[in-house]
Amino acid sequence: MNREHTFTRRQTLYGCTALLGFGLLVAGCDDHPLPSEPPKETYAEVKAELSRLIDSGMAEGKVPGLSIALVDDQEVVWAQGFGFADEVARRPATAETLYEIGSTSKVFTATALMQQVERGRVALDRPIQELIPDFTLQSRFPESGPITPRNLLTHHAGIPEQYVGGFTPKVLTLPERMELLREDHQAYPAERIWAYSNTGLVVAGRALEMASGMEFTAAMKQNLLGPLGMSQSSFRVEPHMEPNMSVGHGSLATSDAPPHWLDGEGPAGSMRSSVLDMSRFIKMLLANGKAGETTLLRPETLQEMWRQQNAGVALDLDTRVGITWFLDDLPLTNGQSARIVHHGGATLFFRSMLALLPEHKLGVMVLSNTSAAQALTPTIAEEALALALKAKTGLEVVARPREPQVQPVTRPVEELRALEGLYATDLGPMKVAVENGDLVGNLTELRLVLAPHQQGLFKTELQGTPLWLSFDRIDGHDVVLIQGSEPRLLWSGRRFLGERITPSELPESWKSWLGQYSVPQGAPREFFESARLSQGEGVLVLNLSSAMLGETSTLLLKPDGEEHAIVLGLGRGKGEVVRFQRQGEARFLITKGIRMQLTSLETSR
Repeated sequence: MNREHTFTRRQTLYGCTALLGFGLLVAGCDDHPLPSEPPKETYAEVKAELSRLIDSGMAEGKVPGLSIALVDDQEVVWAQGFGFADEVARRPATAETLYEIGSTSKVFTATALMQQVERGRVALDRPIQELIPDFTLQSRFPESGPITPRNLLTHHAGIPEQYVGGFTPKVLTLPERMELLREDHQAYPAERIWAYSNTGLVVAGRALEMASGMEFTAAMKQNLLGPLGMSQSSFRVEPHMEPNMSVGHGSLATSDAPPHWLDGEGPAGSMRSSVLDMSRFIKMLLANGKAGETTLLRPETLQEMWRQQNAGVALDLDTRVGITWFLDDLPLTNGQSARIVHHGGATLFFRSMLALLPEHKLGVMVLSNTSAAQALTPTIAEEALALALKAKTGLEVVARPREPQVQPVTRPVEELRALEGLYATDLGPMKVAVENGDLVGNLTELRLVLAPHQQGLFKTELQGTPLWLSFDRIDGHDVVLIQGSEPRLLWSGRRFLGERITPSELPESWKSWLGQYSVPQGAPREFFESARLSQGEGVLVLNLSSAMLGETSTLLLKPDGEEHAIVLGLGRGKGEVVRFQRQGEARFLITKGIRMQLTSLETSR
């Protein structure tokens, strides 16, 4: 195949907190002999091509270590490590090297909960309170139906994200996490929109505890990891795993990382594993739920997990989700397509990608020990499946153009003016206006000239990276969308950049809340430790700061009563309620489970 690849470290609009110079790299380190037949000669060229792509991608992205396993039905046809699991100790990465797999953990949590569905202990479409009597979440949507396990496993429950507990003296238990949700508010009505939520999967993990009668990590080991023979995998690092653990790399020093954050996210992202252990899971999936002679999941249950659950939900755009899995199609040169199911993961220091072509019984797992591999792991996974499919069947995946194949056009000024307004985006408030005949998006420190193209697209650049946008009205919302992505497994199709909002006069009573906030003295340190609430162009602007990450997140708020404000926009993290409290003379702001105290008033009005 003639396929282009670029492995550059791009700043993206959606970085890690998605749950969550390195020296010379060695070309690759073959591992211990695998307990399977020798690799098929069919895959010799596949291995050579992937090795070349991995080597070049690691060198360009300064990726210290990476491991990959390629599975054809019940055979591991290739498993290898590249670079180093520990650069300082010069310990090579192998197929047995352990990595944090991040959100790829979610498919294990979902699988274990679906086992309980099969046993009659969980009803997918019944209120979650029937499983978790102490689960309480405030709702501002009287029209919303109940939150169900299916909602949780498809990110359609409207569960707000929480980042609390990273620096508590111990890992927060799942019951403790439920308690922290009691005063929080539902961000959206159930089934209204796909809004990715790690906290929603934490609730699903608590449901597993209640259904199985066991603590979460023990339930996962007894019901899934143990029967699969995944002895080197766990949702907590166990003593026998430590010698094989990879050293992670990121913009943050590991010594400064929140010690309990990952384990506190448990069901959403704390699993550690190797590509060799993950191949056992892949083989079970490709065998319709069987591991050897043991049935861990019925074929019809597995197909339900891979069935699109959100068809007809307008605000989900092009996102297709099964039960936790993401669904897509690889177009083939014969005019047909190959169904692909996948899930990736990110922690502060690791990246992962699990992907399968179920009908062709092919699967791949790619793990890396650096946040710099955000694009590399899904790119290698997608290419591995495309190359393996061609080697096995002769079917060839269409090489996608890296950008839309459209030409510049001229659009009447009246059409451009209809798009003007203030948009709530992940980058902060963006004022779109026509300037000297050009449509321009003005952010705080950025001026994006939006050049019209065919098919209603606009092209601009963000820090040297082409960005394709479009404007639309969907389900009553005026939105600006980001189009497409490279690679496909990182994101495919349209996603929200922002929603047009109507500015309004800030009530006088809210001006007393403007100012600088921080975590109270003596309280545990938090993921976000300070915030600034200010008045923008007819909206409240909340800047959440993380000195730990060296990043600031900007949210636009609309007052809702005297003590609540709603995060404006659509998608992940939007629709959430920021609460304000008085305690004597002290004033507090509560967001994402984190409580901060007002330390100084805003002097500028």
